[in-house]
Amino acid sequence: MSWKLKEKARGLLSQEKGTIIKPWGGKISVALIFPNYYHVGMANLGFQIVYRIINDHPQAVCERAFLPQPAELLEFQRSSTPLFSLESQTPLQQFDIIAFSLSFENDYPNVLTLLDLARIPLRSFQRKEGYPLVCAGGITTFLNPEPLAEFIDFFALGEAEELVPEWLNLLYELKAKKVLRREILKQLTQVEGVYVPQFYSITYNEDGTIASFSPKKGIPYPVKRRWIKNLNNYPAHSVISSPTIELGGMFLLEIGRGCSFGCRFCAAGWIYRPVRFRSLNALEESLSAGLIQDNKIGLVSAAIGDHPKLKAICQLIRDKGGKISVSSLRANAITPELLTALKESGHQSITMAPETGSERLRRLIRKNITDEEIFAAVELIALIGIPNLRLYFLLGLPSETIADIDQIISLTKKIKHTIIKQVKKKNLPGTITLSLSPFVPKPFTPFQWVAFENLGVLNQKIKHIQNGLKNERQIIITYDLPKWSYIQALLSRSDRRASKILLEVHKKNGNWNKALQETDINPDFYVYRHREFNEILPWDFIDQGIKKETLISEYHQALTLI
Repeated sequence: MSWKLKEKARGLLSQEKGTIIKPWGGKISVALIFPNYYHVGMANLGFQIVYRIINDHPQAVCERAFLPQPAELLEFQRSSTPLFSLESQTPLQQFDIIAFSLSFENDYPNVLTLLDLARIPLRSFQRKEGYPLVCAGGITTFLNPEPLAEFIDFFALGEAEELVPEWLNLLYELKAKKVLRREILKQLTQVEGVYVPQFYSITYNEDGTIASFSPKKGIPYPVKRRWIKNLNNYPAHSVISSPTIELGGMFLLEIGRGCSFGCRFCAAGWIYRPVRFRSLNALEESLSAGLIQDNKIGLVSAAIGDHPKLKAICQLIRDKGGKISVSSLRANAITPELLTALKESGHQSITMAPETGSERLRRLIRKNITDEEIFAAVELIALIGIPNLRLYFLLGLPSETIADIDQIISLTKKIKHTIIKQVKKKNLPGTITLSLSPFVPKPFTPFQWVAFENLGVLNQKIKHIQNGLKNERQIIITYDLPKWSYIQALLSRSDRRASKILLEVHKKNGNWNKALQETDINPDFYVYRHREFNEILPWDFIDQGIKKETLISEYHQALTLI
C-alpha cells in the first residue's frame, strides 16, 4: 500500500471537524462512496446526512471514499494499491457493504472506476461469497436506476432517514446467521424501497421498446419509493466541515423538502412530494450547533422562499450572530428583508432562474413568473446594493423557437438597464452572469416522454445568445457543453442495455466517442426519441406516489400553450 496515498488521506482528515471514528467490532461495516472528488462529495448535504445516519446506528460503522484526483489515480495504479477508506485506510474489499451516493448521472462511469480500484468485480453476477454487497441510493437512483442495474446488488430508493436503518437492521441479523449472499438479497427485497435488479426480468419488442418487466415469484412489484412524513424527527445538516471542500466555512441546513410549484421540467418538484417544512423549533437546535462550527448558515431547500417561517429563521440566525447564505431565489419570493439579511451576511451575488426569456414558455413549463416580477426583483437587488446577478436559463424546451431565444437576449438587456437605472450610474455595479443549460427530460415529470434537443441546434442557440450579447459590457455567458447534456439524457432515460455502453466507456478510459462507436447500442434511441404514452418506460416499476394519468394530463395542458 502506498504511504504517499495514506499520508494524503491523513492530511485530509487532519483538516476536518466532525469526523466520526467508530470501532468495528461486530458491526456492519459500510464504505460510503461519493463517485467524484473529495471536495465535491463533501459539499453534498445528502452524502453527509447518510454518513451520519449509518454511524448513528449502534450496530454499524461508516467510513468514506471518493474518486481519486488524476495524480492520485496514477499513484494507485503505479503502486497497485487497492482503494481504501478515508477514516482508517482500510481496503474497501474488507467492508460488508459498498454504498454509492449518486446525485449526478454523469458520475456513473466513476462507479465502475471505483469498483475496479477496489478490486471488486464490476458486474453483480460476478461477485461470489466474501465480496461486499454493492448498493446505491440518491436522487438519480429513484428516478431511474436501470442503467446501473448490472453493477449494483441492491438499490435503496427514496429518502434515507427510515430506509437505511431498516436494511442495516436486517443485514446485521443476517450477518450473525451467516446467511448466503443470494438469500440476503432476496430477504432485502422485503424492505420497502429496496430494489434488487436480479429478481426482475425484462423482455423487449422488436422495435427496442420494453415488452415486459416482471418480478420473480414472491418479489414485490411495484417498488415503493420511501419518504418520511415528519421532517422534524430527522435533523438534516452538515456533519463534517473542512476548509478544503466546496462551500467550506458554511454549515448547510435543510429547512424543507420538495417544492409546491410543480414546474413541468423539474424532477425534484415531483418526486419529493409532498412538500414538507421543518418547524422553527426543530431548526433552532441545529442552528445553535451549526453556529459553533461555522458562522455562516447555508439554507437548503428546493424553494427557499416557500418556507412559511423563512423571515423568522433568518432573524434567528442573525440574533445568534450568524450569517445567511442561499443558493437560488424565486423572483416573486424576494423581499427587502431577505435581501438585507443576505447583504449583511456578505452576499455579493443573487441567483435567480427565469429558465427562459419567453413568458409563453414559462407558462408552458409552469414557471409562473412574469417579466414584471423579474424586473421588480432586480430593482430590489440593485436598491439593496448586492452587485452581482446570476440567471439560469434552459435551452431546448418543448416548442422553443429562435424567437424564444431572442427573448433571452432582450430580457437580459432589460435586466441590465433596470439595474443601471436603479443605481443611477452609467455601468453595472457588478456583473450579470448567464448560465445556460440544455434541457434534459427527466423521469416522473410531465415531459418524460419528449425528445432531447438536437446537439447541433443547441450549439446554434448558444452561439446565437453569445452573438446577441457580445457588445454588452459586464455580461458573462457560461454554459454546459451540450455533449455532456446528451450523455446525461442517455443515462437518465435508458434501460439495462446501457450497461454495455458504461462498460465500454470504462474500457476506453472515459472516452465516450470511442465507446459509442464500438457498442451495438444506438444512444439516439434513448436520447432523441419521443416516447408514446402507452410505452413501458424503464422506470415504470417504481411507485413514486404519482399517477401516470396526472403526468399525461399535465403534458396535455402544456401542449395547449404551444
